[in-house]
Amino acid sequence: MLNIDKVSEIKLIISGLLQDLSAVERDEQISPLKWEEIFIAADMIRQKLVTLKDISVKEITVASPEAEEVRKLTQSFAELKRAFADVQLNVSRSIIPAPASVASSRPLSKSAGTNEMVTEIEEEPVIVKPVVRVPEKLAVSDKPHSLFADDDEEELELFDDSVPILDAARNARHSWRTDLPGSKVADIKQAITLNDKLFYIKELFNDDEEQYRLSIERINEMNNLDEAVDYVKGAFPEWDEDSNSVYRFLMILRRRFDA
Repeated sequence: MLNIDKVSEIKLIISGLLQDLSAVERDEQISPLKWEEIFIAADMIRQKLVTLKDISVKEITVASPEAEEVRKLTQSFAELKRAFADVQLNVSRSIIPAPASVASSRPLSKSAGTNEMVTEIEEEPVIVKPVVRVPEKLAVSDKPHSLFADDDEEELELFDDSVPILDAARNARHSWRTDLPGSKVADIKQAITLNDKLFYIKELFNDDEEQYRLSIERINEMNNLDEAVDYVKGAFPEWDEDSNSVYRFLMILRRRFDA
């Protein structure tokens, strides 16, 4: 049997998280400490759901009301995570950079002070002393000078590069943005085979098929590639753009929006 007390704890945490998200939706000021509490609550919900899921796999052989309740809670958490990612995206777009006029005013004061110092220096008298040049003797070497010595040194310097060319190109831009995406698709599901689906669920969505399904549906509703990438980065900040699994997933997004 499932632990009913754990289910009640999850409901209580979700209730508090919904209240916090409602405050964000009303554009209320949220302190950094409150944001941290929201993240901790989201992680706690997921950990408790994973625990309940493991227990259900081991102990429950037939469908029960508790299992159905866990499924609903898992679905609710996936929807909350998607809504929270949307809120993060809206908050990041609403940040207004500080005006550049304040920053540009300071160098002007320094330049004015520098001009005054230069003016004071120019007013001082300059004493010019005559320069006497002494002829130098040319030293003749007994050893013959090689005509190709300098050329060899220059050639070695040309190939002495501390940064490999491939690494410099990779650091300039992620390969999934420059590689050819393939033929265009109207729906992301059309470009994902069954093996790819199982691979993405395991590698990117922590074996959470419900979260995978909701994410695909949400991305299909996006208007362009930038909006889809912003959503993915907000909902899954732990993804590494240089990994093989993330590369394959983002290339499918390009087939949907950028082919």
